Amino acid sequence: MLQRSRWVWLGAFALAILLIPLSENLSAQEEGAATGLVRPGGYLSVIKLGLIILVFLIWVWLADWVNRDAMKIGEKMEMLPETWSPIVAFPFLIGFFLAISIPIFLAGFPIFVLSAFLPGSIYFLIRRGKIKQNPNLLKEKKQKPGDIPIIEKLPQDEGVFVEFTPAGADKNEKQSNLIRARQTEGYSQLKDLILETQFKRSEQFLLDYTRDSVSVRILVDGSWHALEPMARDIGDEILASLKFLAGLNPAERRARQSGKFKLKSERGKAELLVTSQGVQTGERVQVKYLGGVKDVMKLSELGMFPNYIEKVKGTIDSAGMVIVSAPPGKGLTTTWQGTLATADRLTRDCVAIVEKDESESGIENIVIREYDQSAEGKDQFTITNGVLLTQPDMVALPKIENAKTLDFLTGQAIKQDRAVLLRTAANSASEALLRLYAQAENRDQFLKAVQHVTCQRLVRRLCHACRLEVRVQPQVIQKLGGDPRKQGTIYDQWRLPPPDQRFDERGKEIEFPPCNVCGGIGFIGRIAIFEVLTLSDELRTAIAKNPKVEAIEAAAIKLGKLPLANEAYKLVLLGVTSLAEVQNALKNG
Repeated sequence: MLQRSRWVWLGAFALAILLIPLSENLSAQEEGAATGLVRPGGYLSVIKLGLIILVFLIWVWLADWVNRDAMKIGEKMEMLPETWSPIVAFPFLIGFFLAISIPIFLAGFPIFVLSAFLPGSIYFLIRRGKIKQNPNLLKEKKQKPGDIPIIEKLPQDEGVFVEFTPAGADKNEKQSNLIRARQTEGYSQLKDLILETQFKRSEQFLLDYTRDSVSVRILVDGSWHALEPMARDIGDEILASLKFLAGLNPAERRARQSGKFKLKSERGKAELLVTSQGVQTGERVQVKYLGGVKDVMKLSELGMFPNYIEKVKGTIDSAGMVIVSAPPGKGLTTTWQGTLATADRLTRDCVAIVEKDESESGIENIVIREYDQSAEGKDQFTITNGVLLTQPDMVALPKIENAKTLDFLTGQAIKQDRAVLLRTAANSASEALLRLYAQAENRDQFLKAVQHVTCQRLVRRLCHACRLEVRVQPQVIQKLGGDPRKQGTIYDQWRLPPPDQRFDERGKEIEFPPCNVCGGIGFIGRIAIFEVLTLSDELRTAIAKNPKVEAIEAAAIKLGKLPLANEAYKLVLLGVTSLAEVQNALKNG
């Protein structure tokens, strides 16, 4: 099949041939107009003919370029060749015939030039403006070896932009899985669901299938939120598309299946892990976003107040023991990494002694030494003893295997003025202290070595783009630890107004579009509420006399430690989180 540009060149050649007799008539008419006599025949004006041919050839080149450019990127710019080819051609033809009909050449030629170049120039200016707004219009996706071949666009590909890279051992299997997914009726709805979960910053979402419907829940910042349920037939089509992309069998609804696929959307790239399992009510499908490598967050970014950071950093940069703790699943790994990153790793030698294949302590400028508790001569105590012979300034252990290692480390902290950083799971700083206290054999030495114990709860941060300022009673501010004379409001998450307030004066329902920042959740990200238990000689004596969580907490508060609730209320007064969120965290922590 000939390309459209070739037809343009053929038309140009034919019209150029016709210019010869037309130019003779043009010369004759002009001469007759000047003398008042019209002579038979005509005279060839080489200059005038040359100008017309030159303009015509430039127009042919311009028309050809517009046609090829519109065919290449016109769909992206909404400037289709079916529209612009006639726009470029017809004005030229009209201008050409007008020009040769006017007896005076100097009057007709400018009309000819204008009709030849104006439409193409307008196309170029509009095109340049669109590309300036979106430079990606000119980028072409090149097919690399192993890429999935480009497939013809189908009706279900319309709508939101989501590009899938399905599971498969080779490009043929990937292409087959993609074709089968695209042929399902739920392909478009799956793209909508994917984009919505990305918009709301979902970590994972669940599809629970029952006989008549499918419930959808998303996990955002550690909290579950329900989306609109869907009909069972639509849910089945979405699941079929989802399973094809993950390389699973859509017909299998009982046995456990698991697979991965990748995607790219306007919200970025992602890899998804799909796990399906039959349950009593039908089937449950978990779709989890697999996160990439995250930057290590500083303690200040995690929510620790400056006075606490100063205490922790002061110890790990000098001598003594610091214990980092948190309840299971409440950000212990993140805080551990943040504490390691706080240490002076440039002027001091820092070593982390970790279990084989552990990767959580891999911080820049911290030397990693691995142990294998099951291998003779490579257990934790042997490796720790060998490491400390090199005289490091700080040693960190995310896990204590036995009392022998713990006693050795507490002795190093006291006798060798070495900094020691430990980690344990616990619900409070007092509980974390007692866990390791019970494990130690030399408990007096342990208490003497410990300087600070940290623990935390996680709460969600209010979205600053849509949070609501709420006026409260002065006694509420006072109970939170604030000054009612200086502050009379706190902040809460955005919520839809009551049903009777969702209509305007005419009775028309008011639309409330979701926040572009948080996706309508009201929160974005999380922050930790920290408590720091600092051991004084008086507190060490109290612990040795009555080693119980309640007794330690009471003694610490008597000596000036703030309860965890008071630390949390500071964040409420600062507008970082809501009172309801804090109360929920303290109750369930």
